[in-house]
Amino acid sequence: MADFLDKLTDSELADKAEQMYNVVNASPTAFGATADQANDLRVKTDEFSDGLTAHLAAQAEARSKTQAKEAGRGALEELIRFLVKQAKLNNVSDENIAAMGVPVEGSSALPATATRPTGTVDTSQRFFHTIKFADEAAPESKRLPRGVLGCEIYQKIGGSAPTDFHECLFRGLDTKSPYTWEFDAEDVGKMVHYMLRWRLRDESASPWSETVSATVTG
Repeated sequence: MADFLDKLTDSELADKAEQMYNVVNASPTAFGATADQANDLRVKTDEFSDGLTAHLAAQAEARSKTQAKEAGRGALEELIRFLVKQAKLNNVSDENIAAMGVPVEGSSALPATATRPTGTVDTSQRFFHTIKFADEAAPESKRLPRGVLGCEIYQKIGGSAPTDFHECLFRGLDTKSPYTWEFDAEDVGKMVHYMLRWRLRDESASPWSETVSATVTG
């Protein structure tokens, strides 16, 4: 049965427990409690507060690492595009450009075989969504389809399902399933929606997946 505790965030619960301990510990019998129960409240409050502090630190570290990765990707893409442009300006042969891994118009490279991704969301871990993706044409295969660079993950937190990807935030390009996202405590109970599409090596994109949605567990 739901009670007032269900509406509290983790931080609010820690504060509420601290308040209760200070009052009950001063005179346990006045609240129908015992000294041992007051001591138990102290221990459990400290354990929860320590766990919450560690959790918040881990969230901050994960966000920092994600930002660093995205910045590194942007810098790498910028350099690669510069090198390709420079090679073409210097009349480097199509054969040598293709050897660099760059698609060349009219080349005999194998065509992409991807249709579009399909996704599922695992909510079994508190505060986390694990998005598993595969090609719609081969849902049991863990390998990316031929010609695919990775899966673009777009996310909308709260509200109704998006009708357009512009309603979502781009969360990343993942080259291997699954993709994991960690939420803040205030997102617990919210419905989160995901739209996926393949990013192909020729810089084109596949059609969009069906939208998949799941709540945040806490």
